[in-house]
Amino acid sequence: MRLLRWLDKYFEESLMLILLAAMVCIMGLQVFMRYVMQNSLSWPEEMTRYMFIWFVFLGISYGIRNDIHIRVNLLETFFPKLQKPLNYFQDFAFFAFLAYLVKPSSSVMTLIYNSQQHSPAMQVPIALVYFSLFLGIYLGLFRMIQKYFLIFTGKYQAPAKDDEGVLG
Repeated sequence: MRLLRWLDKYFEESLMLILLAAMVCIMGLQVFMRYVMQNSLSWPEEMTRYMFIWFVFLGISYGIRNDIHIRVNLLETFFPKLQKPLNYFQDFAFFAFLAYLVKPSSSVMTLIYNSQQHSPAMQVPIALVYFSLFLGIYLGLFRMIQKYFLIFTGKYQAPAKDDEGVLG
């Protein structure tokens, strides 16, 4: 139970932290190799690009979990009383968008997996990179369902301006 609670609270954040730290270290190595050793490596740019792609798609569910995902708040600024219904509408629209992306992402994932394509420098299966899209969409849907389950059961805590942990 403690493990599940920890995963619920820190899963995306932990993976994103590991990816960011690895990207910094790898690019630091590449800078050292290029400018100090006068011999650049072939794989760091490709690896950091793929890590960044994973970072971005994990960020979808991280943003939903912490209620910091992208919103258009122009009407909320002028009509503060509409904030709550507009938030629900925007969440519904985002959920619908993620649900719409399930079929195309599954099709692309199947196509890429069947192609057996590999990256040029590292020879990593490209399906591994595209899996980030697939996982990001499904984690986003899971976090959105989780958020509204907590709202309807009365366990949802509205985020404070400086608080990031709101679901749990």
